[in-house]
Amino acid sequence: MKKLIIIATALFLMAGYMVDAQTSHNHNHNNKQDQKQSMTMQKKGMMQDMMNQNMPMEKYMMMVNQLPNMQQQLSLNENQMKQLNDLQAGFKKQQVDFQLELKNKQVKLKSLLDEMAPANQIRKQMQECADTKINIGVAAYETAGKMKSVLNNDQQEVLNNRMMQQEGGMMNPEKSGMMQKRDGMMDHDHGEKMKNKNNQ
Repeated sequence: MKKLIIIATALFLMAGYMVDAQTSHNHNHNNKQDQKQSMTMQKKGMMQDMMNQNMPMEKYMMMVNQLPNMQQQLSLNENQMKQLNDLQAGFKKQQVDFQLELKNKQVKLKSLLDEMAPANQIRKQMQECADTKINIGVAAYETAGKMKSVLNNDQQEVLNNRMMQQEGGMMNPEKSGMMQKRDGMMDHDHGEKMKNKNNQ
């Protein structure tokens, strides 16, 4: 009888230990999952902040890059196309010059860091790099404004709508895919209508 009691007690203790161990394992596993989810959300938040900071200038950069390719969507005439292409070419030249300037400034910054230069020199060189990046953004802004002035009111309205859709897409990649698909279908339909009209 005593042996049975001892065996039963031992089994009870072992069962309790196994339950505790499993509970502890599940708890640790859940904690790791929570930490992983938290880190993922933090990374997404940081990326969102970076996108928000860059968004104002990215909008104008996109406009400069895309406008000359929107002849069909905006019904641009030959004169407008020439002006837009000339403006884009001028910006591209500026951009190359600025990027070369930025690269040289970044090389100097790296050299100062390697030499353990005083903090005030590092700050000054970082500001130099930032100023060049700002100059690129301002050049895009100025060029986009000149390009927009080439368009008539109706064309500007179409352009504004497309830019707003693209900005929304950058904030929401899934939405962007849906809009691109929809815009592609609309462009196709528009092209077919224009083609049929010309045939008539």
